[in-house]
Amino acid sequence: MPIETNQYFFGNSLVNFSEGGSQTNLPYWLNQLTLEAGGTYNVNGGFGFLRQFADRLEPANEWGFQGIAGQWDDDSERFADQAFSQVIITPGNFIQDLAPTANYPDGNISPVGATESILATVLTDQPNAQIFIYQGWSDLAAFSETFPPSESSIERYYDYNQEDYHTWFIDYVDTLNASTPDANITLIPVAPVLASLLEDGGPLAAINTTDLFTDSAPHGTETTYFLASLITYQATNGEPAPASFDVPANIHPLVVENYTELLDYIEVQTTNYMDMVVSTPELGPETPAEETPEEPIVAPESAPTPDVAPEPAPLPAPEAEVVSPSEPELAPEDTPQPETPQEAERAPALEQPPVSDTNLEPPAETETETETETETWRGQELEQGVTVADMMAAEALYCTPEQIAEAEAFYAAEQSADLGFPTVPMSTFYAQESPYNDSEEDESAPLSASLKAIVTDIL
Repeated sequence: MPIETNQYFFGNSLVNFSEGGSQTNLPYWLNQLTLEAGGTYNVNGGFGFLRQFADRLEPANEWGFQGIAGQWDDDSERFADQAFSQVIITPGNFIQDLAPTANYPDGNISPVGATESILATVLTDQPNAQIFIYQGWSDLAAFSETFPPSESSIERYYDYNQEDYHTWFIDYVDTLNASTPDANITLIPVAPVLASLLEDGGPLAAINTTDLFTDSAPHGTETTYFLASLITYQATNGEPAPASFDVPANIHPLVVENYTELLDYIEVQTTNYMDMVVSTPELGPETPAEETPEEPIVAPESAPTPDVAPEPAPLPAPEAEVVSPSEPELAPEDTPQPETPQEAERAPALEQPPVSDTNLEPPAETETETETETETWRGQELEQGVTVADMMAAEALYCTPEQIAEAEAFYAAEQSADLGFPTVPMSTFYAQESPYNDSEEDESAPLSASLKAIVTDIL
């Protein structure tokens, strides 16, 4: 029976990296794969993070993709008027330092609490939709101060995606299924399966980091989103992507040459990681509710050994890249709300993967806010409630690595006693294009006010 998929994404740039081009997103590839299988595919979605999604009165309809017709016209229809077959929720990839039930450090709600608010809307407006959690790959900046990272840093990163990071998502989904059993949520384990493909000894270990990621966020290339779509297709359809699909030449040659073997590998790995999640219990007359286990299953310390591990083929010279036509009038990406602060302006490269947060207790809530010391960043004081980590997260989303490097060099320079700020001249490109720049006429002005305003507006 042909697959007929109509999806809505509560998403972020790990689903749709609109700045990367028309093919650095999941929906483009999911549409191509579904059409090859003889089915139909429609998609709508909006940008944000969990707290933003929870605060909206109605989900946003902001996305458009090359070759795909979205079902929802929000000019004349409401979210509840649609009949989405699948709703997919995407948490941030840098909130895993605390347990999913712990409140955000700067708020009075947890990731689980925010998601429960989203689910209340979804279950009311889309009662027949399957609900999924999309587990995008984790933040790379926590493992390396520079990009590209060293080999040891990227290996620790891949280990973390298969272990502590995945354990956080297991706890998150298990808790949601226990508190909202009608949702019957399924996990799409993109992060651990992708890491198992790319780690040392994996079938795609020979692919360079720079062929997969463009920065430390990390935003992906066409190859990365294509691999993520294969995992998502398997998880949402219960079967591998069609083996007959003709993988285009702009995907890494190692993926093209081993495509059918990779489908077998992804089927096994995806199923294994999905099986770690506790499904919503169906209570029979002889099984009282109080006997339902409340403790979530904890992931094993290492990823399951794959049944299929094809040896990488010799890397041929890549064919000329296929340039896709410009995407017609894509809705711009909303400024996402950073979801967790960090204590230092630039965290040093970790010697070990971050400690699992499953044993951390939620921070105690207080009735009144306590006074805290004002933080500064890029030479200016931050508004109350805005942290250095907020600024760093916004910077990673809105600036290129080159712009960030120039800003760091600028503020590392000695200050002028007369002017009160560094006087290193900025490049013409940086002065004109950077979101930091407050005045197109003054190329040496402090660079943080505009970005501070962006984050302050969000919070």
